[in-house]
Amino acid sequence: MLKRILLAAGGLALVLYLLPPPPPAESVREGRLVLGTLVTVKLYGDAEVVRLPVERAYAALDRVDSLMSRYRDDGALRRLEQSAQKGVQTPAQLGAVLARSQRFAALTGGAFDCTVGALSRLWNFPAALAPPDSAAVDSALALVGYEGLQVEGEIVRIGRPGTRLDLGAAAKGYAVDRMVAVFEEAGIAGGLIDAGGDIRYWGAKPDGRSWVFGVQHPRDPTRHIEVGDLGLAAIATSGDYQQYFEWEGARYHHLLDPRTGYPARACVSATVWAGTALDADILSTAVFVLGPERGLALVAELEGVEALVFYERDGQLEYRASAGVAGRFRFME
Repeated sequence: MLKRILLAAGGLALVLYLLPPPPPAESVREGRLVLGTLVTVKLYGDAEVVRLPVERAYAALDRVDSLMSRYRDDGALRRLEQSAQKGVQTPAQLGAVLARSQRFAALTGGAFDCTVGALSRLWNFPAALAPPDSAAVDSALALVGYEGLQVEGEIVRIGRPGTRLDLGAAAKGYAVDRMVAVFEEAGIAGGLIDAGGDIRYWGAKPDGRSWVFGVQHPRDPTRHIEVGDLGLAAIATSGDYQQYFEWEGARYHHLLDPRTGYPARACVSATVWAGTALDADILSTAVFVLGPERGLALVAELEGVEALVFYERDGQLEYRASAGVAGRFRFME
């Protein structure tokens, strides 16, 4: 309702019209299956205005899939594996992700390693029902080693014949970043993208409320951990509950340690906040493999990165958090 108030000021009557607050911006949602997962977009704005940027954003996502999926025999990643011993020029986006992957491979001493493709194919998650033969693991492990991958701008060389690449712990995060870039260039003031747990937001909510995120409890699917806005736009979680099978009383999951050839055992889950979804994606895997102590030590050395790690000790679930997360989360039923 329009209200009118009369104020007397210096003998003059000032008429102020107090308009009701504008309605909150419309929330627009879209979800599609890409990169083997459901990618959901939530935007604030008129549905007709955002329609074209949404299509462009998903086209950018498809482009990343064509460049970096290890499941596409006609993709750029497969062509690179077949010819890179001599050094080949790669698409700029692929070269950028490989370069970033190599940086974190060096920082983690190979706990993160995109040359793990032979092991990924051997274990064959999520279809796997039993662990592979140890001799087969040793043979695949011999093809792994980030030191044999050279990235100089868009020129890439693979020094070890038979090496296979796996960007599964990086491509999804990079794709989310590309989608955000499309929306920002289109002038979309705020929104959130969730690609199977790789999340990035930008801008502010129309109602002024802070962003709050729920992290899945790693052992109780009916509970979650609520974490307030840390001022870092991207979040990613790696957990042993996402793709796994049980064999002779042990859990085998898809998060392989590139140094041993077997699933990493030090963590149950690792959630990482960073400035980009690419970095959060890579580092959630790296921290998971490194374990709580070494993983959080790495996080402490990096600017603009935080982490929450769950692990088991003597059959009990425990957790540790980086300085920026400690005291800023709570367990919810």
